Amino acid sequence: MARDINSVRLLTLSVGLLAALLVAVPSLTAQQEKPSPTSDYQYRKDYAEVEGIQKETDPQKRADMLLAFVKAHPQSRMIPYISGYYNQIVSTHAQAGAWPKVVSMNEAFLALVPDDKAATASLLGAYFQTQNFAKTVELGEKVYAATPDKGVAYALATSYLQLKNIEKFALYAEKTIAEFPVEQTYSLYLPLASVYAAKNDVGKAADYAGKLMAAFGDKVPPGVDEKVWNQTRAGAYSLMGRSAYDKKDYAKTIELYEKAAKALPQEDEPHFFIGLSKWQNKDTEGAVASLAKAVVLKKTLAPKAQEQLEKLYKALHKDSLEGLDQVLAKAKSELGIS
Repeated sequence: MARDINSVRLLTLSVGLLAALLVAVPSLTAQQEKPSPTSDYQYRKDYAEVEGIQKETDPQKRADMLLAFVKAHPQSRMIPYISGYYNQIVSTHAQAGAWPKVVSMNEAFLALVPDDKAATASLLGAYFQTQNFAKTVELGEKVYAATPDKGVAYALATSYLQLKNIEKFALYAEKTIAEFPVEQTYSLYLPLASVYAAKNDVGKAADYAGKLMAAFGDKVPPGVDEKVWNQTRAGAYSLMGRSAYDKKDYAKTIELYEKAAKALPQEDEPHFFIGLSKWQNKDTEGAVASLAKAVVLKKTLAPKAQEQLEKLYKALHKDSLEGLDQVLAKAKSELGIS
């Protein structure tokens, strides 16, 4: 009888162990057979799922579903394809000029796939278009460091100019104009010339100004108002004129500064240096007339112009200033000053 009880207990224990094994084995098998996220099997599954997502006709819903897939399957071999599909949706917003939407969509994708090139390029363009220059240079520096690109250099140059970072502007402006024709980068030439003028490198400043005027001296860039462009003309010809003056080429100085004065008559610098150059060329009366214009404009150079004007006028009129007021009145009239 005791043997029978032991046999029953043994049988019961064996059945319990067998049941436990039967429960554990499928779980263990499942863990062993879970496919790798990069396996061919998982790729086929992911492919089918993404194909299904692409059938969604609403672009925003489709974009949200693609983002959800990337979040759920960050190692999927479908990620590069999803990047392309997602970028197509973003591009429609870019074409419509909906730049804030482009920014938000690209930022959402890059939060999941930080190194995605399509989203990075699109986001950089959107930052630039929305005039978020701080973000443009932050992202643009990273992009340019990885792959130098002339388009990115242009965005960086323009952005640094707006941010008044002159050294960085000059760095990328020179990279840009080395790659593009002046007709596409004309907006960078005069600011770059001004950088060198501020460094007293008048020769290099005049060189950039000269290239700009060689392309656009008698023309106006497409879409630019001529009155606005005249400010650029005046600035460029003035830089070129100052370089000629420093070289003591007074005839050239007069020629260039007269072009500057024609573009922007109420700037004092052209009249001042025309006056000095005419004096150097022994045209004292012409010098007086030009210096008088610099005086009546009452700008930065007025005190120097006044001093030189009186000296020359006295030399012509037996050390007298009688009649000078008439010269100044004529200068006002010619400039349209009441």
